[in-house]
Amino acid sequence: MDIYRDRLGVEKKFFHMCEPIVQEAGYRLYDLEYITAQKLLRLYIQDPRTGSALIEDCVKVDHALSPAFEVETWIPEDVVLEVSSPGVYRHLVNLEHFKMSMGEILAVVVMGQLSPEQLAGAPKGIAGEKKLRGKLEEVSADDFVIDIKGFKLKLTYKQVKKVNLDPDLKSVSE
Repeated sequence: MDIYRDRLGVEKKFFHMCEPIVQEAGYRLYDLEYITAQKLLRLYIQDPRTGSALIEDCVKVDHALSPAFEVETWIPEDVVLEVSSPGVYRHLVNLEHFKMSMGEILAVVVMGQLSPEQLAGAPKGIAGEKKLRGKLEEVSADDFVIDIKGFKLKLTYKQVKKVNLDPDLKSVSE
C-alpha cells in the first residue's frame, strides 16, 4: 500500500476538475477512481460534518458536475459518473484518511511477515496473522500504530496491503 500514490493521466485530470466542484458544493472528495475499460468515474464524497453522504448529497454533487462534463473536451465519450458515500467500511488510502480515522477500529491486511521486533511482547495469535484488527492510536508520515488487545503494533504503510474501517468490531480487547 503506497499512501503517496500519485494520480496519473485522465484520473489526475478528473481529480483536479472534480475536487473544487465537490468542495464548492459543500463536501469533501474522499476518493476517486476511474475504471478505463468500463468508462466509469466513481467519486466518493463526504459531508465534513457527518463523515458520510446521503443520496441527496450525491445527487447534488452529480448535478454540480454536469456543466463541467458538458464543456470539457478531454473527457472520454460515454463516461458514466457515479457519486457515492465511501461507506462505513471505507478504505483508507492516504495519510489524510488515516488522520481522520484516529480512534476508530481498523481491519488491516498485512503483506509478508511481521518482524520479531514488532512482535516483541505481543499476545498469542498475532504472529503469523495476515488479518489484524485494532484501534488506530497513532499516525505519522511513515507508519501507524494500532492497539490489539492492549498491544501496540506499529506498522509501516509498505507492510500493508489494505486497510478499512471496521465499525462492526466494537472492541478489540475481548
